[in-house]
Amino acid sequence: MNFLSINVRGIGEDYKVNWVRRLRSQHRVSFLAVQETQILDAENIDVAACWGNQDVDFVRLNATGRSGGLINMWDKRVFMQVESIYSRNYIITKGNWSGIQEPLYFANIYGPHPIHEKATLWAELLQLKQTKGGIWIMMGDFNVVRRPDERFNSVFCSRSARDFNNFIHDCGLIDVKMGGHRFTYFRNEDLKLAKLDRFLVCPSFIDLNPTLSVTALPKEISDHCPILLSTTWCDFGPPPFKMFNSWLSRDGFEQIFISAWNNFVGFGTPDQYLNAKLKRVKEALKEWRRTDYLKEEMKIKKIKDLVDKLDT
Repeated sequence: MNFLSINVRGIGEDYKVNWVRRLRSQHRVSFLAVQETQILDAENIDVAACWGNQDVDFVRLNATGRSGGLINMWDKRVFMQVESIYSRNYIITKGNWSGIQEPLYFANIYGPHPIHEKATLWAELLQLKQTKGGIWIMMGDFNVVRRPDERFNSVFCSRSARDFNNFIHDCGLIDVKMGGHRFTYFRNEDLKLAKLDRFLVCPSFIDLNPTLSVTALPKEISDHCPILLSTTWCDFGPPPFKMFNSWLSRDGFEQIFISAWNNFVGFGTPDQYLNAKLKRVKEALKEWRRTDYLKEEMKIKKIKDLVDKLDT
């Protein structure tokens, strides 16, 4: 199961709807959280068009002026809603997921800008988390960073970061390490960058899905990167064989190559023969590299030990 969070910065245009639908289909998303729809009447949003088919259920929240607006969408074949809790800055959807015994809470969050409103939001979410048992997954645009290195070319607010970090700790949530892009928000032609979007999950959810990962996808047509939480383990097969130019200067490489090339015996058509011969050379080089790698590691260890000795 995959989960996607997108700050679309307005979903009234067809190209935004098509973008959301493409991402949902491409990444086989089962739960989709959208922030900043900027639609005053959320009933005007074509949710089925965003999802791509009719196997969808949803809850939505109107925007306030040109700000906010939230939608939670999910595959109704695998998730059944029990209740939803609404606020100006979040929609929390509780339900049952096929194959999981405990109820799941999906919190789609769009954090406010003022510091005191952020603190109020964290207090509300903490109280809900403590009073309602189950597995929690919080996602969205939190409008706050945790550390100075999560901002570039903008002012770091230590108070907001402290409040947010305390909230994560008190909730017992884990900020899943994100791959892909380092920042998720780009402003003024990429002069101001920040990591505002993230997934916060319960440890019990990680226990159920130990291979989960979070990736910041290309931002394309919004100033925010969509973020994808994936629980699917992908087997891409054995790693491809790579030969580096540095091997040419190593002791034994030339002899191994010449021996494998000259001593090969094979049959078949010319292309089959050449393919088999190259495969034999590759196998010989891989065997040589395994031995050479151990020698290299021992050499590096001796150098490190010497450096440690000099430092001491």
